[in-house]
Amino acid sequence: MTLQNAEEDLASESLPLSGCTVVDFTRILSGPYATMLLADLGADVIKVERPGEGDDTRGWGPPFWRGTSSYFAAVNRGKRSIAVDLSSDAGQRVVREVIAGADIVVENFRPGVTGRLGISYDDVAESNPGLIYASINGFGSFGPRAQEAGTEVIIEAESGLMAMMGVPDGPPVRFGVAMVDIATGMSLVNGVLAAMLQRVRTGRGRAIEFPLYSTAISVLATVIASASVAPEMTQARFGSGHPSIVPYSAFEARDGWVVLGAVNEGMWGRLCAGLDLEPLADDERCATNEARVGNRAFVEQAVADAVAALDVSEITRRLGERGVLVAPVKTASEAIEDPQVAALGLIDQEDGVKFARTPLAQFNDARLSRAPALGEHSSEILTASGIATERMNELLADGVVQQAGPLAEDRPANPLDRAAHANT
Repeated sequence: MTLQNAEEDLASESLPLSGCTVVDFTRILSGPYATMLLADLGADVIKVERPGEGDDTRGWGPPFWRGTSSYFAAVNRGKRSIAVDLSSDAGQRVVREVIAGADIVVENFRPGVTGRLGISYDDVAESNPGLIYASINGFGSFGPRAQEAGTEVIIEAESGLMAMMGVPDGPPVRFGVAMVDIATGMSLVNGVLAAMLQRVRTGRGRAIEFPLYSTAISVLATVIASASVAPEMTQARFGSGHPSIVPYSAFEARDGWVVLGAVNEGMWGRLCAGLDLEPLADDERCATNEARVGNRAFVEQAVADAVAALDVSEITRRLGERGVLVAPVKTASEAIEDPQVAALGLIDQEDGVKFARTPLAQFNDARLSRAPALGEHSSEILTASGIATERMNELLADGVVQQAGPLAEDRPANPLDRAAHANT
């Protein structure tokens, strides 16, 4: 062990979840994002994948990086991978042995699948009563829609979220990123940490469940309340605007776009001064927020005309100096060049590829290791689970478990070309 490795091991012992093992059966985004958050807290995350294919997102590209998709690489850092054939009895026995030494299981199979695989909470809790077993699914594990597939776009459509997205008189649109998945992953981490505190008091673990549908309905709290009072308002699409605040939207300047807003009457007056719209400050059609909402088209057109005559830099300077909400609309590539990103340490880099750190990275000074190759850590995970070398060799020879070499810079870009790199 090098001095650097020894220092990193010592630092990792102080992390909140140091010594905790997570067995991660998830794929796509919500589960992998959640388990990466747990890795940032110091947990040892063992990602269980299908031999030959692995997580579906390994092939979601281009772009690809080091033989796997950049999508997969972004949300599976800090984990170890074991490739196991869960359709076989031998594979199911292997993962039960791995689970026996774990603190947390996270899975996002469709309800009922873990039972068929022999790895449901009931199957594994008797031998590991302290286990916290967290499940993600589409619509929940019970009720009339439990067996329906529930991906991000389906949940956005079914929950009412998509109906809100888009411009007036235009089609509904999905979020640019899978925000329901991300929010569900964050909720799962909160639930896992709460269950761990409960386990301290009771000595027992528990099963907990996080349907994407529940997340989507819950984040609509203000919309649902408003719909109870004024249903007609929640049926409209406001583009980048807000149903209850005007102005509060994106407007096109001479050389780009800005967002600006006035959330109270004082700010409205300062906005008018900054955009040379002083006569509107006391105009009865827009003197109060209620009046501005009622005269949305008039107010937004007046602001749009003023903004269109100015450059983005001039608008942000004028309004920023007056304490008005304003910002340029940036691309993600532009945003990460902001010096504040560097000040907060929000980006890791590896070989020129930039990875966003999670909000829980503040607990962890070390950069998370890169996402693993499919089955990269199979042998070491089996050994740590007490599986003898002879049996391990049989599992590898029979194809129940796949072992692959680590990612390398000179590996082919095609993520499906894994046979050449298998080390079984």
